[in-house]
Amino acid sequence: MDRTAEQHGGCPVAPGTTEERARRWSTYQPWLQADPIGPWHEIREHGPVVRSEEFGGYWILTRYADLEWAARNADVFSSADIGIPNRQIYKDKLIPIQLDGDEHRTWRQALSALFNPGVVNAITPQIRQAAVDAIEPIAARGSCEFVEDFAVRLPAETFLINFGIDRSHLPELLDHKNWLRREGLPNARNDEELHAAGRPLWEFFSAAVDRRRAEGTEGRRDVISSLLRAEHGGRPLTQDEIVNIILMTMFASLDTSNSLLSMVFRHLAEHPEAQRTVVEEPGRIPAIAEELIRHEAMVSTARVVTRDVELHGVKMRAGDRVMMSWGMAGLDPEVFEDADRVDFDRASVRHLAFGIGPHRCLGMHLARRIVKVALEEWHARIPAYRITPGTAPVARYSPIRGLDRLDLTVGAAEAAGATEAAGAAR
Repeated sequence: MDRTAEQHGGCPVAPGTTEERARRWSTYQPWLQADPIGPWHEIREHGPVVRSEEFGGYWILTRYADLEWAARNADVFSSADIGIPNRQIYKDKLIPIQLDGDEHRTWRQALSALFNPGVVNAITPQIRQAAVDAIEPIAARGSCEFVEDFAVRLPAETFLINFGIDRSHLPELLDHKNWLRREGLPNARNDEELHAAGRPLWEFFSAAVDRRRAEGTEGRRDVISSLLRAEHGGRPLTQDEIVNIILMTMFASLDTSNSLLSMVFRHLAEHPEAQRTVVEEPGRIPAIAEELIRHEAMVSTARVVTRDVELHGVKMRAGDRVMMSWGMAGLDPEVFEDADRVDFDRASVRHLAFGIGPHRCLGMHLARRIVKVALEEWHARIPAYRITPGTAPVARYSPIRGLDRLDLTVGAAEAAGATEAAGAAR
């Protein structure tokens, strides 16, 4: 990728035309990091299928209907490589997210019961306690850096709860994950170094599986216990398969959930009237959460074309890569009236934030529950908060769009316009 974007006053400047912005589009472009939404609307108007030449070239589907069509035709749009660029941290494909056809279907059937609403309901009291444990010190202190203090912590603790790993292992998990994202992946120069970088996390989870096997699984409902009892093709799962599934779930859930929480709470921090709705009408929280999930465009993944196909007059060849911006589909004005506006009274919220079709996110019920519990427990203890005056959220646009920093101060704004000024600083 060309990282030599023109600078103006220390800020990256986008290419001068819509055509050039489309041609150089990627989730890593410096000029898209602060806010990609406006440029995305531009390239969507430029065409339903556009071409980027970044990372060797790929197609971008810009309309909700086309994303849905491609997702439902998984035989044409393969999930074998799910990133642009695709970095295969482990030698084996992640189960089941990188599998296709019957292989994907049989694994998904075997795993679906581990993440269904009944399982989520069973662990919700523990998720709620984890949320309270994180919120109460913030309420007492009167301020927080929301991403680190809450948005990262709650999904990670939920993951440990769901998989039956004691919450005391949270620092170790986050140390491994953060090192991999901040140092291991960026510095890996080849596949061998990439696989070595992923080794500490593999060993962390392999040790957790060994502990549970030694303790026994009888009467336990956590995911690791269920995987140790599970069969695939009439045989028990191997250690490598179990660890593979755990890693897949971690990669698919932790960063997505913490990014979603950070953007949801940024919106609420910038809109006191929305905060009041959450506080005064808690029965509406499920609908509120769904509208915010739609609005806060987040995940982009990739597909690989398996055979020549034509869409809107564009011929995509076998082997071509396609960027699927699931979150951006929620901002399509052909589907959502006044799509850029948050409307808690919106009649229909048919977003694609969790994908659709055979590869729809297995963890969507858990992700929704995390957001719902966070909204309930936070606003029960912190009914008013704002972006800390003099600070601005630090945003990123990546395959998982989110915030790297969000400073919040508890209590109503002391001066009129403080929240609005902080929002304008974005």
